[in-house]
Amino acid sequence: MNLRRVFFNRAFRLFLLVLIIFTLIYLSVNLGACEPGKRVIKIGNQAVLSGEYRSFGEEQLVSVELAASKLSPVRIGGFDYEIEVVTKDDEGNPEKAFLVAQEMASEEVAAVIGSTFDGTTKVSIHVYEEYGIPVISPYAQKTEISKMGNIFFRMVMNNEQKIENIADFIKNKINPQKLILINNREEYSIELVDYLREVLSNYGIETQKPMSIKMSEEDVTVIAENLLIEGPDTIFFCARYNELASLMTKAREIGLGSRFITETLGMDDKIFVLADAQYVEGLIAIIPEPPSLARYSQDPRAVNFWRDFNNYLSQMDDSDISIDGPGLYAPYCYDSVFIIIEAMKRSNSISPKDYIDELKTTSYDGLVGHIEFDSNGDRVNPLSTVFIVKDGAWTRY
Repeated sequence: MNLRRVFFNRAFRLFLLVLIIFTLIYLSVNLGACEPGKRVIKIGNQAVLSGEYRSFGEEQLVSVELAASKLSPVRIGGFDYEIEVVTKDDEGNPEKAFLVAQEMASEEVAAVIGSTFDGTTKVSIHVYEEYGIPVISPYAQKTEISKMGNIFFRMVMNNEQKIENIADFIKNKINPQKLILINNREEYSIELVDYLREVLSNYGIETQKPMSIKMSEEDVTVIAENLLIEGPDTIFFCARYNELASLMTKAREIGLGSRFITETLGMDDKIFVLADAQYVEGLIAIIPEPPSLARYSQDPRAVNFWRDFNNYLSQMDDSDISIDGPGLYAPYCYDSVFIIIEAMKRSNSISPKDYIDELKTTSYDGLVGHIEFDSNGDRVNPLSTVFIVKDGAWTRY
């Protein structure tokens, strides 16, 4: 056969042209597919997003996604990364939390923010420890959690730090001559008061065995009269605002002028509905929130965060979200993302084994104040804010 004639055959040339075109299209598509995809940092967001406590998880979700939107894309080690938030609902259930932690590890998240409760945090830590994935907690407060592994970091103060701040205020600002401690027989109140007594003793302030009272079971008049006989100049009562209102009212009516101090449970505006303002005048509450975030804060960063949170929330498509604004823990969730990314930047790596040492040496000024961690992953010198009832309203001390 004459190859020259075949090559110049019109039909053959048409076939060859079509073949070349299809080859070029194939190469174009496949070479494009071989180009490197976008680089992603996966941040795990583990929280309770169902049930009666879902609002905690929702404020975490919005805060973490808001922070990611502010930071993404981020340049680390010479490459640009998008931040992807991987959210999973552990339902506030320890068994489910264990499974969620396994799922997060299998998806190769670079860090995890959460979980919401002490119990779910405890079981999750064991999984993340196995995989070397750092856990940043905006919620868990039980002191012993920070001693469970080397990958745990706490954004809020732990329970002991909260009590130590109360003791420090009593010692250095009040220095009482006779202090009586009272719990309301609930586990939280008993533990807080017992540890407060221990810390105060270390400060040189000795107190008698705490009084343990249940307002619904005991005659408030008898309690007030016993306090009048004891004659303390200061009373610390770890109780709810309604219990404080009842005891302070009766105490003032019988002429007891002792200073009353409480903590978070007792600070509520509804106390002014239950008690005449003159009876709760001077009540002091010591709250485990930094001055930059606590009530009446005008800190520009806090104001901007609240505004940004609400704007971001209004633009979210998730119709299942029930909250209408940031809660108490939202800033801690927000700052958690920033300290993770800052540690990655300093280490020039998104790998946990590379950046975890930088996370341990964090020194960052966030919404929640200055953030440093001790060897257990707890905050160094977290601040509380003190309030006092003055002219019928809570004001900063």
